[in-house]
Amino acid sequence: MQNYNVIIIGSGPAGMATALYLGRSKLKTLLIEKATPGGRMLQATEIANFSGVKTDSGSNIAVTMFSQIDFNNVHFVQEEVINVENSNQIKVQTNLNEYTCDKLVIATGFVNKPLNVINEDKFVGRGISFCALCDAALTKDKNVLMYASNLKALEEASYIATIANKVYLICNEKLLQFIDLKNNMEVLSNTKIVSFNGMFKLTSITLKQNDTEFELPIDFAFIYNGYTPSSKFIKYDGFTDQTGQIIVNENYETKIPNVYAIGDIINRPVKQVATAVGDGSFVGSILVK
Repeated sequence: MQNYNVIIIGSGPAGMATALYLGRSKLKTLLIEKATPGGRMLQATEIANFSGVKTDSGSNIAVTMFSQIDFNNVHFVQEEVINVENSNQIKVQTNLNEYTCDKLVIATGFVNKPLNVINEDKFVGRGISFCALCDAALTKDKNVLMYASNLKALEEASYIATIANKVYLICNEKLLQFIDLKNNMEVLSNTKIVSFNGMFKLTSITLKQNDTEFELPIDFAFIYNGYTPSSKFIKYDGFTDQTGQIIVNENYETKIPNVYAIGDIINRPVKQVATAVGDGSFVGSILVK
C-alpha cells in the first residue's frame, strides 16, 4: 500500500490547482480521477471569463493545467474512489487499489441532473449550458431558452434577458411572483422539451405544449434541473448537508481531521473555474506550510 503526503480526489480546476502547489513544493502527491482530467470544464467549448485567458475551450485549459502538474511530478491515476476511512491514518480505497496519506483533499464537484431528452448530450457545450453566468456574454442578441427548476435559475434568466434578444422560460410558474419579467421574456406554460435539434450546434428545440408539438428556433439553452454532488463515497454522518455538499469551515476543513474539501463539492453561491482555482490555491498554500 503506497503512502502519500497528500491525496487529491478529483482533477477539475480545484483539484489541479491544489496539485500544482503541492508538486512545486516537492510533496509526494497523488491525484485520483475516475474520468478525464478537467471535470465539468471539459463541457465548455469557450471560456472567456477566466483571468489571463482571453478565450479558449475548457478542454484546452484543462490540458494546460494537467501539463503543469505533470511537469511538477504529481502522480496521477485514473481510478474511482469507493471509500474513505480515517482511523490512525487516512485510507483511500479505489476500484483497483488502496492508498494512505497524511492529508486528503476532496475536489469531486457535482454532476448536473439531465432532462433525459433526445440529443441533450450531443449539444452540451454546443448550445446547451448549465451556467448562465458563465456563458452570458455568448447570448448577446441571441434567442435563448431557460429551463428553470428553482428561483436562482429564474434570477439568472432575468439577467440573461438584459443581454439576449429573447428569453423563453420553462419553469415552475409559482416562482414567477418573485421576479420581474422583462419585455423580452416569454413563459411557455404547460410545455415540455421533446428534443434538441441541429447539426454541429444547437439551432432549435422541439417542444410539446399541451397536445401540440412545435419547433422553436433558438441559439442557446440553459438547463437548471438540479445537480448531484459527487460525495457518495464518504460515509460519515454529518459530513455533508442535506443536498450532499460537503460541509467545511473558512479554511475548507471538514469534520474529519486532515480532510479538506474544495470547489463545486462544497456549498458556495458561485461555482466557476475561477472560484474553483481560488479554493485549490488557498488549500494548496495551507498544505505546503
